Amino acid sequence: MRTAAAAGNRFCTRGCAAGSWPEMAAGAGESLGLPVVDLASSDLGATAKSVRKACVEYGFFYVVNHGAEGLVEKVFAESSKFFEQQLGEKMALLRNRNYLGYTPRGADNLDASSKFTGDLNENFCIGPIRKEENFPCWKETLKLYHETALATGKRILSLIALSLNLDAEFFDCPVAFLRLLHYPGEANESDDGNYGASAHSDYGILTLLATDGTPGLQICREKDRCPQIWEDVHHIEGALIVNIGDLLQRWTNCVFRSTLHRVVAVGKERYSVAFFLHTNPDLVQASNHFLGEQPEMVGGDGDRLDLPVVDLASSDLRSSAGSIRKACVEYGFFYVVNHGIEEGLLEKVFVESRSRWRRSWRLLRNSSHLGYTPPYAEKLDASSRFRGDLSENFKIGLIGDEGFQNDANQWPSEERLPSWRETIKMYHASALATGKRILSLIALSLNLDAEFFENIGAFCCPSAFLRLLHYPGEVDDSDDGNYGASAHSDYGMITLLATDGTPGLQICREKDRHPQLWEDVHHIDGSTVHRVVAVGKERYSVPTYKEWRLFERAIAQDVTEVQKVVCVVYCNAVKKKSLMMCHARFVSPLLDTNLNFFWSPASCGLWCLD
Repeated sequence: MRTAAAAGNRFCTRGCAAGSWPEMAAGAGESLGLPVVDLASSDLGATAKSVRKACVEYGFFYVVNHGAEGLVEKVFAESSKFFEQQLGEKMALLRNRNYLGYTPRGADNLDASSKFTGDLNENFCIGPIRKEENFPCWKETLKLYHETALATGKRILSLIALSLNLDAEFFDCPVAFLRLLHYPGEANESDDGNYGASAHSDYGILTLLATDGTPGLQICREKDRCPQIWEDVHHIEGALIVNIGDLLQRWTNCVFRSTLHRVVAVGKERYSVAFFLHTNPDLVQASNHFLGEQPEMVGGDGDRLDLPVVDLASSDLRSSAGSIRKACVEYGFFYVVNHGIEEGLLEKVFVESRSRWRRSWRLLRNSSHLGYTPPYAEKLDASSRFRGDLSENFKIGLIGDEGFQNDANQWPSEERLPSWRETIKMYHASALATGKRILSLIALSLNLDAEFFENIGAFCCPSAFLRLLHYPGEVDDSDDGNYGASAHSDYGMITLLATDGTPGLQICREKDRHPQLWEDVHHIDGSTVHRVVAVGKERYSVPTYKEWRLFERAIAQDVTEVQKVVCVVYCNAVKKKSLMMCHARFVSPLLDTNLNFFWSPASCGLWCLD
């Protein structure tokens, strides 16, 4: 029988040595769902909120109704006319010491690590034109576009200021320049693998980009991730593409992202017009003016994190698999609905969990870590200054038939809790079946057979276990700042999490980013999602684990006292070693049924909150 480890090369077509991974291009031509911001909207508050979300999550977004719609085509016509000239005529306008003028192909290399001498594009940074008689409309057209783009840039910067709780006029009179770019369609054999523009980020405040519709632009939202995931940015007719620069990223303490991007050669001629906004070079601006000195930042101000929702009842398996792949790449978390676990069964599990927490637990966990774990006995984040996390939990491991001799679980007395064991066994079996359905879709999303995990023996003796979690609503003053579940990732395959609807779960998609950005995972009836913050409110949850896991934490909020229960099922393969991690969580409509999922090389982590 082949093991999961032996079959590991099936997950990726290119191997990696010593932790070095190749890059991946995501999406297979699918459009990256970048936000679209309407600059004509009269609701500045809502628009500013959309801009902030785009800057935090992508660093890229589209703008429509920007005011330059009719002018862009004229600029492309002038650009085409210029670049169609003989090289000698263009070289007469070679860039000066201020980098204004013409830059020939191969003279710029935006990625210092590239093996090529230079990028494939040629460009012109607007400066003096000596032969104006050959370009009668050049000066007028480009001057008008410069003025219009500058006005558009200032409107966007005004929205960015509002999104940072600053005055709309905070960003004053930025310096701006215009660059016309031409990417030839044909390349020499020596340029095979070279880029039109190699990987880079823009160093200023903001960039406005107009393209002619030819594909090629890609972004990588996590530049330090291995392998890098590159996603296609598709053309939207009439829209400008906006991206954040390094300076604005620095000013916001890296909460806004200056995203790595590049232009791949597509064998087709391509034109674009980039408009860069910079600040006064003499300006000194402290970043704490924007956000203060914050070690970490919780984003969203209560806004819902737009995690994908996967319908397990869908008959279109390929579409569902595609949705799961996208969710795993971008979030590592997602919700599942129509998961097959009856609402009534979920309610029973929470009832049994609550009834048990109200009694004194005398089944302290054994050598297999099965049984009761009191508050402070576990600390998921080793760097935490507290002696342990606030939650208490009860773990149930592998459940066999009535005659199963190796059941190491500790079961409460049937006299005191007569329906406990039967309810937990039913839930365990249902959650395991749901986990297998999800893993089947994961296999399809990796272009594997739907039965791949079953065929390699991952289900022959699956290590699936269930954990009931309880987060008390009241904490001592000494626990101020402590977490219900501190930051961590799950080490197994996938996790299915059911919660009672009480908030607290947060995820951090980039654990190495500073400051860390933690986002709230909200409840969706009939679905699931991880760290848990203390919310001043009792909380329950039930996770089911299939061994492969993610980063999460739970926080506490100061709210009227309510109970919180979480139910988690963890599902583990025969081998823990894997190229995928998944976190799932779900609850009933009356409780909380959200599912989150992560897929990444083992060296990468996703942070989440339970």
